[in-house]
Amino acid sequence: MKKFYSFIVVLLIVQYSFAQWPANYGGVMLQAFYWNSFQDTKWNKLTSQADEISKYFDVMWVPNSGDCKSTGSMGYLPVYWLDHNRTAFGTEESELTDMIKTYNARGTKVLMDLVINHKSPVGKNGSWIDFANEERTGADGTTVYKLDWTGADICNNDDGGDTKNKGWNVTGADDTGDDFSGARDLDHTSSNVQKNVITYMNFLQKELGYSGFRLDMVKGYSGYYTGIYNKATNPEFSVAEYWDGNVETLKNWINSTGKTSAAFDFSLKYVMRDAFGSGYWSALDNKGLAGTDYSRYAVTFIDNHDTYENESRLVNNVLPANAFILAMPGTPCIFLKHWQKYPIAIGNMILARKAAGITNQSPIVEAGEQPGGYVIKVQGSKGTVLCISGYVKGYDTSGFNCIATGTNFAYFVSNNVTMEGLREGNDMIDENLKPNIYVTAATAPFIYSWTEGGQERSGSWPGTQMTEKVTINGQQFWKYSFDLGPIHIILNDGASQQTANIENLAHDYYFAYNGTSDYSDITAMYWKPEVPYCVKPYSGKLYCYFRGNKEYKSPYAWVWGENDKNFCIKKVWPGDKLMLVGYDNDNYPVYYWTGGSWKEGDELPTKILFTNEGSSIIRTEEFNFGNSYYYDVTGYIGSAEVPTGIATIKALNTVSNTPIYNLQGQRVDGNYRGIAIQNGRKVVVK
Repeated sequence: MKKFYSFIVVLLIVQYSFAQWPANYGGVMLQAFYWNSFQDTKWNKLTSQADEISKYFDVMWVPNSGDCKSTGSMGYLPVYWLDHNRTAFGTEESELTDMIKTYNARGTKVLMDLVINHKSPVGKNGSWIDFANEERTGADGTTVYKLDWTGADICNNDDGGDTKNKGWNVTGADDTGDDFSGARDLDHTSSNVQKNVITYMNFLQKELGYSGFRLDMVKGYSGYYTGIYNKATNPEFSVAEYWDGNVETLKNWINSTGKTSAAFDFSLKYVMRDAFGSGYWSALDNKGLAGTDYSRYAVTFIDNHDTYENESRLVNNVLPANAFILAMPGTPCIFLKHWQKYPIAIGNMILARKAAGITNQSPIVEAGEQPGGYVIKVQGSKGTVLCISGYVKGYDTSGFNCIATGTNFAYFVSNNVTMEGLREGNDMIDENLKPNIYVTAATAPFIYSWTEGGQERSGSWPGTQMTEKVTINGQQFWKYSFDLGPIHIILNDGASQQTANIENLAHDYYFAYNGTSDYSDITAMYWKPEVPYCVKPYSGKLYCYFRGNKEYKSPYAWVWGENDKNFCIKKVWPGDKLMLVGYDNDNYPVYYWTGGSWKEGDELPTKILFTNEGSSIIRTEEFNFGNSYYYDVTGYIGSAEVPTGIATIKALNTVSNTPIYNLQGQRVDGNYRGIAIQNGRKVVVK
């Protein structure tokens, strides 16, 4: 005799046994996808990475695996709930189930992105409301999962009443949360909807092997119903996207579920955006949900698939922010793009967190702003973790071992903790890169340096004083050589004067330094790199080139000059779309921009920036414009033109009546300080 999942029966069975996010949980979570990650995160590709991922992550969140009737869908407009055989990430048979089984066997639980706020119709004959009725028999041959739908399961005021106004027969109750216009909002007060959701969640756990869910858009319906569903199906993990930066609002939602679900800590996310994005370190005094007595229910994160694509994305100090949440109570969720970029540093910090016994309820024993940054200590069951954010000088780290360090962060674990499995090496390091740093200065400067993975390369602060001297084109430089790159440096006087961070130096660089905080990048005057064959010189043109990458799939240039004069052919933002002209030796695309004809003596632009289709997130810094320059996302990397020989630098304390020009050829006034050109000679204007 076949058995059907019944809403009432299931409630009776589990009413006294239901899930909460685990107490004193020491696991770490991975969001294993990003928007349009169809090739990067196919089920079989994730399966191939199981040995590596399971070393560090205890929970892995993957996209909705149901059929959405589109090979280009991320799963947020679900059509079928019981058919998981046709998605952009692979098939159910073998690929999806094999991936889940592989991770489960290694102790890593898999969470599916559960979308139950809304549902998409099959769409026959243009219908907005013809949901797919489904029936499927379980692996045991007797259990039957059945879903039936009518217009009574759709909110009466769906799409602000527009669905009903267009003549579709929707007769459910009013929505218990926010309206969503992309699909039909389900009426969660309906006993049939509740039955279907519970059937769906049981199917995902019992037949496909999921251990729990990331609940999408829970602002769309009352948290009371999340409590009903979790109590009925008892998932091991339940964490919700309640997109709100207010700590008390997050607590209220968790309470409304009967504390059966955790929530992503948006309150801490926005605090970290201010602190790590802008150096506003005192903002970290507000530690979001994770800093309260609800830390058990806080899933902390830096970015997710949504925030990474909008103005909420953290651009600066991404690795320091990850270090911070890996020290904090709560359950850290690492975003896939961050893991892909920093696997060594993040992986080692995860191992240290676990070795110290830090959990989602570990106490914070010290926290506060320090000159130049922030310090936090968290006590685990086996040891203490210390995280320093920013550039804090003189803080006593005795009794701790450094696990990872880099620009604006250092992560330590107390020396009573036994560490195993740490990986050697550094993220983002290329041993084929061997940059030389040249500095023209009256007194030999000190150079402090570190890699992206945080390894110091010229000694501890203030670094090493540069001693080697070389003469290039009649100009004397101090030289320091590195055996790998990219490299980050700070020039300083060995005492109290220092420059800002000078980052991502991946070839030879030349600087003029006066022993204070000021410096000038004069690389373009001396360094002539090999450029791709497609970076060709043009006479009579205003032009430049740009080396793209995976994020800059459709780059645009915005080019301007003094008084905001626009040099783009298309005068409105985002400017001119670049033309693909070839690829470099590493198969990166090379693009070309031209502002039209130009002749000697014509005005030149002063600034340029590049975006991906005008994105407010995927965009470069403002770079100094140089005609014929070749840029990548970090700035100038070469030129299509052979540099003009200019005589040796000399120092000027005052400026004569002879006009002077900056390195981009624009005339400057008497307030200008730094490297300039006067009478065909390079001069340092002091």
